[in-house]
Amino acid sequence: MESSTKPTQISIFNILAVICSATFAIYSAKIVSAISKVVKSLSKSPPNPKIVALKLKISELKRELHGISPTGEFAKYFKKDRELNKANDELSALEAENGTETAKNLKIDTVVRVLLQVSALALLRYVSGITAYCIPDTIFWPFNVLVRFPAIFGNDSCPTEFAEVSGFALAFLMIHLLNLVWKTVQSLTEKVPQSASENAENAENSTESKKNN
Repeated sequence: MESSTKPTQISIFNILAVICSATFAIYSAKIVSAISKVVKSLSKSPPNPKIVALKLKISELKRELHGISPTGEFAKYFKKDRELNKANDELSALEAENGTETAKNLKIDTVVRVLLQVSALALLRYVSGITAYCIPDTIFWPFNVLVRFPAIFGNDSCPTEFAEVSGFALAFLMIHLLNLVWKTVQSLTEKVPQSASENAENAENSTESKKNN
């Protein structure tokens, strides 16, 4: 069964749309997290001066309490300890009152995730008609639907005996290959200094053993 939908024309915009769609499909979690952090930093409320002052006071009380002997200066130690406990209680109460910051961050995470997912689905729907090239339909049969994803049915961009390879599938594969090559190069470059240091260490050990002999 074939769809009567005409294939989308190739253009710079469509190529960028395909790349963005494939990139989001691979790195969606990282993208959502990064955008959420940016939004949180922009909408972050200034710190409560009372909380800042209390934290400084608690740090100072802890420092003073650490310098007092609990046995030799029991009364002074007990007084500072009560002040510290009181300050901790006040800090807990203030932080509980300002707990809306956590709720706001959760809302930001949810809104960003929903908006990006909806945008990604819309973009995926748009690029579903973009065909990169055609291959004989016997190569991946009966899994031709995988190479034309996100389209379910074929379009009129290829002859009947050929299967469409979607731009999304091609971009998805290329990004994964580039990522694999990058990781391989990184691992090789990390091993080279280690090998050099090991060779130098072995040479040094060999020299020392010769001297001892």
